[in-house]
Amino acid sequence: MSLSFLPSPAPSQSRPPQKKNSKAQNGPTVESAPRVSLSPRFFPGESIRYSMEFETTTSTSRSGLAADPEGPSKLVITWDATILLQVLPAETNAAGNIRLRTTYETSTAHVTSDTFDPAAAATEEQYNKLQGKVVEFTLDANGKVILVAGLEDIVEGEKAAQAAREWIAQLDAGSGAPAGGVTVGQTWSSDQPASSLPVAGLVWRTESEYVRNETCHPPNLEASAAPSSAEATKEAQSPETCAVILTRLNLLRPKSVRNPTPDDYRKNGVQTAGKWEGAAQSLSYISLRTGLAVSVTQTGSEEMDVTLTTEKHTSMRYAGTVLSRSQVALVSGDLREN
Repeated sequence: MSLSFLPSPAPSQSRPPQKKNSKAQNGPTVESAPRVSLSPRFFPGESIRYSMEFETTTSTSRSGLAADPEGPSKLVITWDATILLQVLPAETNAAGNIRLRTTYETSTAHVTSDTFDPAAAATEEQYNKLQGKVVEFTLDANGKVILVAGLEDIVEGEKAAQAAREWIAQLDAGSGAPAGGVTVGQTWSSDQPASSLPVAGLVWRTESEYVRNETCHPPNLEASAAPSSAEATKEAQSPETCAVILTRLNLLRPKSVRNPTPDDYRKNGVQTAGKWEGAAQSLSYISLRTGLAVSVTQTGSEEMDVTLTTEKHTSMRYAGTVLSRSQVALVSGDLREN
């Protein structure tokens, strides 16, 4: 499932890979070790609940045409949510497709800045209004998101909309993995053009490694309801085993470009120049039995210094950094061996 849900800069697993390769390192060979699929195996009627926490810290400055000396130079957005994920019956005319209904049972955000920000309350409201709302995702046979319904009716801010789309991609650590499954010690990589950035020729390179198998342990155990003593004993006797996947993401320029201005900017009479750098790392625990993500933690950073110039030779310089972190954890679901 080509899915990862993190406010910018998390473009990674949520986008389909353009090319990939794999190899085994320091572990069982591809030929001798059993292969496992890391993609979630969803069944109609299934219900799964996840807790999520996302935080972005943006430190930026603007100068030139859009200079705003009174605007915030540092903005922190923290978003917490609990989401119920329900697997719906597939449509009869779409063989292989998967339909997922997500209900935001809770959704709260807190925005702070080091200067007065009149838009802070509106930003918080964009996230808070997700509570109680329903969004449906349709995935094709390969797990790629091909349709999102309901999101346009409940959020207007781009950051909130992006976060609402991306979280589901965190559930698929096997995005871009070789067909046929992977083995412990195997690595794989994929490149995806960073087409949304104002600098052309950049790609997000994702490099993943199947590190080991380990007992599943969500990092946010206190978020789960305390099990009864009988349930706890049963779980201790038959713990779920997870694949541990380490993923690194880097923003690269594989080859030089003559004009750093993306086509969309050029068509609007704007030239861009400057740099944009980024990197992220995530650690995922994926149930070997179900393919479901038990926990995903991710941190990332971006640094930019870009100047946009119009045909009238007016310009704006945008520079700064964006730090991000996220945590997605399974709250309820069958984590015990059958």
